[in-house]
Amino acid sequence: MRNKFDQELENLHGDLVQMGHFIETTIDKMMSAFTADNYELAREVYENDDIADDLELQIERRSLRILLSQQPVARDLRTISTALKMITDMERICDLARNISRTVLRFEGQELIRKPENVLLMSEKCVIMVNKCVQAFINNNLNLAKEVIALDDEVDALYKNVHDNIAPLVAQNLRTVDQAVDLVMIAKHFERIGDHTVNIAEWVEFNITGEHKSHKLL
Repeated sequence: MRNKFDQELENLHGDLVQMGHFIETTIDKMMSAFTADNYELAREVYENDDIADDLELQIERRSLRILLSQQPVARDLRTISTALKMITDMERICDLARNISRTVLRFEGQELIRKPENVLLMSEKCVIMVNKCVQAFINNNLNLAKEVIALDDEVDALYKNVHDNIAPLVAQNLRTVDQAVDLVMIAKHFERIGDHTVNIAEWVEFNITGEHKSHKLL
């Protein structure tokens, strides 16, 4: 019985690794689409959103099946609880990447204004955060999880400065207002991606230590 249970847990971990790699790939492609105005990649990210939904459902069903059939306790229950919490944030990251890609597609055929440096820096840091939180989970690396949480302050600070960079661009050419608004919304999506990576990192910390935001849970 325990061997079957261990196999189910291993399969669950494999599903989570697969979803983690998918969001890494999605974020990398979205980053290239945004920074290089690569509309082909933007379409690919936009059209592949269903993959994340299917992976989330697969992991959710497997987790619930284990809970109902095996009634795990202690460390095993913590692992399954972590999976159910993490997949929500993973799927939301993919949704946000899709939103950014959809906005990038609106730029196609337009004369583009210069992207504010802070938005570009936000995109780079979000890629790093996603990669680190996925690796933190795969390798049970508490230090990487803490690095992700620390990076979020930098992303938040960059977001607060975006409006200062956008305003002068609009003043130079009022016809660029719509693009400027889109860039602010992209920055907001990056800020939200940062928040979701922090959530994942905090659940990784919980899976390792049993503590979530300094509170002992399991």
